[in-house]
Amino acid sequence: MRRRDFIPSLAAATPGFARGQWRPAVPERVESLTAGPRPAIALNHLGFQPGGRKILIYRLTANAAPKEFTLRDLVGYPRRFSVTKAFIRRDGDFGPVMLGDFSDITAPGMYQATAGGERSVPFFIRQDVWKRTLPKAVSYHHAQRCGVAVPGVHEACHLDDARRRDNGRYVDLTGGWHDAGDLRKWMSATMTNGFGLLHLARNLGDRWDEGVRGVAALLEEMRWGNRYFLKMQDSDGRIWADVAGGVNGDNSDNHWTDNIAGTEDDRYLNVSKPGMVQAMWTALQGMAAQAFRRTDPGYAQACLAAGLRCWAANQRGGNTAELSWWTLAATELFRAGGKAEFGEAAARLADELLALQETGFTGGQKMVRGFWRAGRDNREPYAEAVYAAMPGIALLELAAALPQHAGARRWRDAVRLHAEDYVLPMTSRSPYRIMPFGVFYGAPTEEKYRPLAGELTYRYFLPTRKRSWWLGTSSVLGSYAALLANASRVFGKPEYRDLALRQLEWIMGANPFGACLMTGEGMRNVFPHSRYVGLINGGIVNGIAGNPEDEPVLDTEYGGDWRTAEYWSPHNAFYLWAVSNLEKGEGRGAFS
Repeated sequence: MRRRDFIPSLAAATPGFARGQWRPAVPERVESLTAGPRPAIALNHLGFQPGGRKILIYRLTANAAPKEFTLRDLVGYPRRFSVTKAFIRRDGDFGPVMLGDFSDITAPGMYQATAGGERSVPFFIRQDVWKRTLPKAVSYHHAQRCGVAVPGVHEACHLDDARRRDNGRYVDLTGGWHDAGDLRKWMSATMTNGFGLLHLARNLGDRWDEGVRGVAALLEEMRWGNRYFLKMQDSDGRIWADVAGGVNGDNSDNHWTDNIAGTEDDRYLNVSKPGMVQAMWTALQGMAAQAFRRTDPGYAQACLAAGLRCWAANQRGGNTAELSWWTLAATELFRAGGKAEFGEAAARLADELLALQETGFTGGQKMVRGFWRAGRDNREPYAEAVYAAMPGIALLELAAALPQHAGARRWRDAVRLHAEDYVLPMTSRSPYRIMPFGVFYGAPTEEKYRPLAGELTYRYFLPTRKRSWWLGTSSVLGSYAALLANASRVFGKPEYRDLALRQLEWIMGANPFGACLMTGEGMRNVFPHSRYVGLINGGIVNGIAGNPEDEPVLDTEYGGDWRTAEYWSPHNAFYLWAVSNLEKGEGRGAFS
């Protein structure tokens, strides 16, 4: 059956499928998301590097409070290895647990732990335990290609994108990547794919896939996405917001089409031009110019020229997230062309960002400082569901690009303060060592905010009653993993590297549900909210979210809940970014 024939038949068979009427099924109440059976043992399903820290968490239950655990190999040749070690009790957020440290076990192999009558998932000790996942995580982006057939995933699609919301005129906006477990193409989200791919190329080069495909595969995938991104630049130099986001931000464009422009099912272009999209787009074109200048100088120059047009067309500034991205944009333009004006622009933007950092103790407490305010006119602490660690990421990138600049020390000191006096205290509050979503002054919404000190409170998960949507924190953890991995190298702090890994380990199964959040790795994977194509190998779902009591929730019962189980581009992008920062070492990547 051709896709154009499939659409009417689906509409006839599915009540409410007509344009503007269909909405995804979600639980009626937050509390209807249930945990399902939880294993007591939580650890990273991938495993551990030989020289790294290795932690097993046993969640105390009414039936068991073991004092020790046993670790054994699953190979048994030439003789079976087995060792029993003592647990240490740890009280903290998410309840009391027993912590087992087996960092002294360094022999490569496959292992399994046993405690309280329960077996862990089998896991590896091997040096490439993270690096070996990169090809799978990259393949997720390829599977999300729009405007072309992807064998085994979908036929050629959306060759009729798109008509303008304002005047209905057709603009060729085919291509790009589907954003998530749906078919839409939001710029702010899908551009993160480019950053993930380009940081992987920058950090590891051909080493990302052990030379099997090489950096050319990454650049080819980036070029595919960038074809769409470049089309999204209007004649004034600024960038449109999305294709298929709906007529009024609804879900009405989230469907397959007949691939014929000018028919009723054509999707819409949102012609608004958000500030953060401008900054991200400029930064991405600056990186693309660097990535392609050796292999395709003409294309690299075209990317740089487009980025410069966007830079010139915009007023640079905005809230903390926008300032972070504009700082990164100026940094990447400087790297791409070496012009001092962009280095100085980046320094000025960084100074604006530093002015938003709380360097003193606020809210009547002396426990944490070094976090950012949400904006110049907004004293609320910065808390972002996707770009959580971007202020620190941007400042470290600038310091690396301009190491001799008079401000470089201040930029690094700001990140050090953030890590030492905010990240470390906040991650110490739970045995999982994950970053909370953010701190707050008091209780902005009618739900639980955990007391910190003075006026400050915090939540591990997004508030459920602050706005119409909330979701899991895979990107929060992934972005902090990227920041901490880089900061570990910059400051010579191995503990930052360990903490970066703990953020990723939560995604890979070291969480209260013992569930791996990447399809195709680990065990107890949730079934993804991916209605149009189903399972995508290497895809990472939104992840564990919280209820009004800030208790972890995850759709483990096939409820189709998008908030915890939907794929989303930023999660994979930050995963690539973080793992490539961890694996960078002293080698050179594809471009500098």
